[in-house]
Amino acid sequence: MKKKFLIFFLLLSTKNIFSQINHFNIFKAYQATLCCPLNVYGLELQMNYIVINSKTAELQIPVSLYWGLIENFEVGLQFVGITRSKQQEVDKGVGDIFFATKYNLLKEKKEMSIPSVSFELGVSLPTGDYRKLFGTGALGFIINWLFEKNIVLRSQDEFNLIFSLGYKINTQNPDEYNFGDSLFYTFGSFFNIKENIIFSFGVKGKNKKYDKYKGLEISDTLDNESYIFCGISYDLDIYRKFFTSISVGITEDAKDLVFNIGMMY
Repeated sequence: MKKKFLIFFLLLSTKNIFSQINHFNIFKAYQATLCCPLNVYGLELQMNYIVINSKTAELQIPVSLYWGLIENFEVGLQFVGITRSKQQEVDKGVGDIFFATKYNLLKEKKEMSIPSVSFELGVSLPTGDYRKLFGTGALGFIINWLFEKNIVLRSQDEFNLIFSLGYKINTQNPDEYNFGDSLFYTFGSFFNIKENIIFSFGVKGKNKKYDKYKGLEISDTLDNESYIFCGISYDLDIYRKFFTSISVGITEDAKDLVFNIGMMY
């Protein structure tokens, strides 16, 4: 059995022989369209430093596990530690736990024009304190579609297009508060700068509906977050990679800045 341990403080764009659940963190520049090979499993650590606004910043440390359970089928589990500082106030806690699966429907082949296509199904468990906005306080259900297409130019230069589109349904928590459902997406591209250096870029976002309390919509809870992102990954060898990326908010509701850096091995 192959054993691969990945350490991710985040955001790359490259073709791996292992994979991850993408909706665990929408700020990744990298999209893992294909699934882990059979009996391959990995550990992923991420660090996300998020500047929400001029007064508030947040540090997230997600820890994720992945396993290629059967051919073209992957399962994953994620835990998150969160620290948020707002002026002199500091809140610490854990986020909701995520469990998900991914299934690869189509794999791109040179003789075929169709892209690689996969989908993810997930559930979030209410382990985070929703009053601190570390979770929703209730179950959530996620579906995410993934597409990837290799493009070869007449000059024989190559690049890959990536696209994902997902939706999360949040249920009502015991306090009769219901966080709004959200639509999230990524559209981008990546290409080799050198043989072992890959550059990725694109746009991504999340649109959230109004929150509800006792069935009534709450004003000022509608969010429309959009970002531009770019990232670089450097392959040290087949297992170890260094990568860094940045996402910049371009809409009023978006976080000001999301910075990610990490190493995988």
